[in-house]
Amino acid sequence: MNLRQLRSFVAIAETGTLSAAADAIGLSHSAVSLHVKALEEELGVSLIDRSRRPPVQTDRGTALVSYSRRLADLLDEMAALGSEDELIGSINAGVVPSAMTDLMPPALAKLRAQHPKLKVRIHTALSGDLASLVRGGELDVAVSTAPKRSLDGLEVRGFVDEPLFVIAPRDVGEAPVEDILASLPFIWFSRKTWAGQQIEQALHDLGIVVRDDMEVDSLLAVTALVSHGLGVSVVPHHPRAPEFPETVVCLPFGKPQFTRQLALLERPKNPKRRLTDALLAALQ
Repeated sequence: MNLRQLRSFVAIAETGTLSAAADAIGLSHSAVSLHVKALEEELGVSLIDRSRRPPVQTDRGTALVSYSRRLADLLDEMAALGSEDELIGSINAGVVPSAMTDLMPPALAKLRAQHPKLKVRIHTALSGDLASLVRGGELDVAVSTAPKRSLDGLEVRGFVDEPLFVIAPRDVGEAPVEDILASLPFIWFSRKTWAGQQIEQALHDLGIVVRDDMEVDSLLAVTALVSHGLGVSVVPHHPRAPEFPETVVCLPFGKPQFTRQLALLERPKNPKRRLTDALLAALQ
């Protein structure tokens, strides 16, 4: 088994046929076919089901493609150790959904422009789930709401504070924030999220009792519900995010104003620290 054979097999998976794979990697059709045959002989299993037209990968073949891609990423990262400026390799990054709208797209675009050979794979989930995936090694890093307490086995690197705002329908008038929150139906940003839990704790600390009405897991959905006059809410707002719609009044929450911090979560001594440092710089 060698790298050329594995790259030929990955090319088949990516292009769909032996002929297209041969064209993509600059080899003859027969050379690619021999590579597949050599892999099958060494492993002692069929990697391609030749009884179908066009031939398709077997389950073992699909698994080999996955392993081969991981190996290719590792080799790229090893090669990048000799480069001071260019980053090569991949990051498996988890991101909370609320950061995918305004924060991650420009950061990823900046990262790609600076390091075109760096691949970033994105997985979205809630902060608690992301922390578990990073701790277990399934993710290299996560962009998450910063926890209020330390997390065993994880390093937390905060990079931005998002102010919390009370948002209410435009016709709410000029009543104090506390009265607005207590008088209208309250739309929760999901309390399964760390941000939602922090908002609930802040309301409790201020002694404000709200009228529970709805609970949704999307900040955009919360804003849309408020803009249609269905209630009031407290939400984080990224400094570079678009302004709230004209149908919504936006008021600072707390004195001093409460914030939700976003942070990178990663394992200590992360072998991909150079790559996550570049992601952090782009986010900042």
